[in-house]
Amino acid sequence: MSAIAIQSINLIDNQITVLFNQSWFQEDIKTLRQLLIGNLSGLHIKEVNIGADLENVRFQWLDKEYILNFDYYSQSCWFDTDRDHNISETQALFNLLIKYTNP
Repeated sequence: MSAIAIQSINLIDNQITVLFNQSWFQEDIKTLRQLLIGNLSGLHIKEVNIGADLENVRFQWLDKEYILNFDYYSQSCWFDTDRDHNISETQALFNLLIKYTNP
């Protein structure tokens, strides 16, 4: 089986959604997380929560907190904020993700 790659990254209503080129398993989330945020400088992971089918990573980047969510059953991946962020702050993260991941 070939490596999982990012198919697309989209910014919709201050939420960044990610689609992968193939189905993935919960055991793949650590690799997917590295693929998405491993190259972001200035990133600080605050906590990782692992559930039965959902995993999220709370991180700080440029003095703002974000949450990277993975839902195995729905094959969903998205970035959220835990507070109301200005769209330009989420846009900055989106632009950097596009730059470093080249979907």
